[in-house]
Amino acid sequence: MKKELSLRSTTGWIGVAAPILALIVLQVAWTLAASAKPGLPEFSPVTFETEDGGTISGSLFRASGPLAVVLAHGAVFNKESWYPLARKLRTQGVTSLPIDFRGYGTSRSGRTGPTGRSLDILGAVHFLKAKGFKEIGLVGGSMGGAAVLSALARSDDPAVVKALLLAPAGGPPIKEARIEKLFIVSREDRLHPRVAKIFEATAEPKKLDVLPGSAHAQNIFSTPEGAKLTDLILRFLTGPTRGVARDR
Repeated sequence: MKKELSLRSTTGWIGVAAPILALIVLQVAWTLAASAKPGLPEFSPVTFETEDGGTISGSLFRASGPLAVVLAHGAVFNKESWYPLARKLRTQGVTSLPIDFRGYGTSRSGRTGPTGRSLDILGAVHFLKAKGFKEIGLVGGSMGGAAVLSALARSDDPAVVKALLLAPAGGPPIKEARIEKLFIVSREDRLHPRVAKIFEATAEPKKLDVLPGSAHAQNIFSTPEGAKLTDLILRFLTGPTRGVARDR
């Protein structure tokens, strides 16, 4: 009789618990499936202060390697425009930080006003150094490229080891020989002559890649040359860094 009661109790508990367990399993499976959906960005929203009191927002795509890269957008873009590249960089072990310049998204200007974009770049470098990164690359397209050039002219931070200028819309040449430099521009881009002048005045080591077509800066990503542009960027950023010894 006792065995029968015990069996009935156990059977009753299973009958109550089974639907609950099934619901938990389904919820876990749904969560895992949702997180695995392609195209969902996996990043941490961050903010940091600039030297002149501005507040800049960014998205930190963490990876396992030693290099972290600041991604600086052009005038008609924003930080989200860099997300496809940021995802590819993460698979290659490169951390990236797309930022919104002051006046874009939730980013706000400091005392210098809207022209202080070079301070946004330097603020991003300081933020990444505070996170423990000792090797930092700067990537800027058009307006972002000009901001990178101006930032490098303002500060010679030894943590910055690479600079990629995608059709920079002006800015001073880079005089620091320690930094590896890659310039990319479309052959028929109206800024091609200006980019070539900046490149010529920039110190070695440097390289200029000229792509077919007339698309300007980040617009190249949406053209037939987009895959080649992505490959050039990935090769440059993931390649060995001159003068930097890494523990393997």
